[in-house]
Amino acid sequence: LWKAVRLAMLFSTIGQIHVFLWMAGAGALIGALCALAAALRRLLCAGFWLTLAIDAATGLGAAVVLIAALVLGNYGVVRLYELLGAVAGLALFRLGAEPLLGAAARVVGRCARWIFQKIANFRLIKVIFR
Repeated sequence: LWKAVRLAMLFSTIGQIHVFLWMAGAGALIGALCALAAALRRLLCAGFWLTLAIDAATGLGAAVVLIAALVLGNYGVVRLYELLGAVAGLALFRLGAEPLLGAAARVVGRCARWIFQKIANFRLIKVIFR
């Protein structure tokens, strides 16, 4: 009996590192979606309704990524270490790549805002969007 229990444990733990890494990648992708949404809100100077729409789309995208990773990584079986993997991937993204991406997004945002202001000052645009 003990040998059967050990054999069953061995088979249930064989692919856990791959699933954990898969979920960590999904968590990092969710972090990238959130950073992209924050940059988009800053770029567009979003008001209440646009912020609500961006947040809803981000939440839907994060849910799709997490469900897809669960289905593709472990055939839809939800285990605690998978969710911890997603949280670890999100934390690694937030601590590592997000500060760099945030600085780049601020620079791109300033340039895009300047370009949009120049376009908005054209007389034809003012006449069309009166």
